[in-house]
Amino acid sequence: MDSIFENYKNNGYLHHAYIIEGAHCAVMPGLIFAIERNLNISTKKNPNVFIERYQIFGIEESCRLKILQSRTGFSGADTKIPPQKLFLISANSLTHEAQNSLLKIFEEPTIGTHFFIIIPHADIILPTLRSRVLIIKTKERFTKDEDYLFAKEFINVCLEDRFTLVKKLSEKNNNDKIDRELFRRVLDQIEIIISRHQKDTDSPIKNKDIFTEIYQAKTYLNFSGSSPRMLLEHIAIVLAKRS
Repeated sequence: MDSIFENYKNNGYLHHAYIIEGAHCAVMPGLIFAIERNLNISTKKNPNVFIERYQIFGIEESCRLKILQSRTGFSGADTKIPPQKLFLISANSLTHEAQNSLLKIFEEPTIGTHFFIIIPHADIILPTLRSRVLIIKTKERFTKDEDYLFAKEFINVCLEDRFTLVKKLSEKNNNDKIDRELFRRVLDQIEIIISRHQKDTDSPIKNKDIFTEIYQAKTYLNFSGSSPRMLLEHIAIVLAKRS
């Protein structure tokens, strides 16, 4: 999820609307964590952050969203800077009527308002709406389920077996370059799983510094000279020390 905010970290620009392809349970926790870390805001009990989940996002939901996004946000100490309003919406499907309504919202977005819409499949998005958003696909060489299963196994096995898993993930086919986005997605899943474990008193992973280590690993992934394999092996060692 951190890749969404790379431009923001470099030049302060954040697109007004993102559509993220993926399952709610896999994407939403990582998105919330990335927003809090990269935008330096809290999503909990924040009147400027709206987090909602729908089975079907229809015209009524879209009309309500239009009203909410048009309202003035709550300012902080520095009233010269318009407050950012964030809408984190997860839906299994979006009706065509709702998409056409969203199109009107995205054509003239309110200043400081940003939308993050999570859906299982981006191919349901109408071409007219596609032209107004940035679509983030999380499914490439591995499926989302495979990302999760790999991360879960990576956490649960011993250090030696973790190195074996990293080696398999790093294997090149036909001299193709290492898939950095694949490693990023795996790190995202490791982060999500550990975050859930932290809430469990019986969790073998106690030290929250692991989140800093994962964040640094994903940051180094941005540099072409870095080794994704070595970064994931480092996380394997860190997990062994933190257990």
